[in-house]
Amino acid sequence: MLHLVFIPIFLLMGCAGPGSNIFNLTPQKSYSEYLIEFNSCTGKGTLKSKGSLKGKLPFSFRSQRDSTFLEFSDPIGRKALLVWITNNSITARNLIDNKQYQYDEVTELLPVLKVLEPKDITQIIWGAQPNFKEKFKAMPQSLKNDIVLDFYKKNIPDEKQALVGMYYYEENAKNSIEIDIDVRKRNKDFLNMKKVWRLLKY
Repeated sequence: MLHLVFIPIFLLMGCAGPGSNIFNLTPQKSYSEYLIEFNSCTGKGTLKSKGSLKGKLPFSFRSQRDSTFLEFSDPIGRKALLVWITNNSITARNLIDNKQYQYDEVTELLPVLKVLEPKDITQIIWGAQPNFKEKFKAMPQSLKNDIVLDFYKKNIPDEKQALVGMYYYEENAKNSIEIDIDVRKRNKDFLNMKKVWRLLKY
């Protein structure tokens, strides 16, 4: 059964008073601990969005160290979008329209990047809740009050009560992004990330 924790983003900054720590999800291990034990992470999930980017897209992922590759499919199963994430950058390629997107353009499509850094997406993929407080502090107060960010857990194959998702919502713009991971496998093996990187090049 899905367990959803509702976290208005301003509560995470200490404004909720005593007991507000009940809203924090603490994964069994941190991202750095996972990297000590494992070399790569693979799996599948779904991205649901409303606003600038609308739709429900299944995706597969491969992640190794600070690099993550996401491959999205459209409703009829075609490869639609490739996304490459590193610590500080995101590059995307629309395979259907044959268009390349750089960081600023991806931010317009995925407004959650107003709050999260690219490396935070990788941490969610691995099953660790990112620490986004420094970036949040620099945001205008009006935007802070407008945003809700949730992280949630559920049982998936080989992992109970795993951190598998994130929900982001902007009240004024009515933009929402939800990432839901259905299958995740952390591996001892290394991946050939150069092979998938070539898929992003023309």
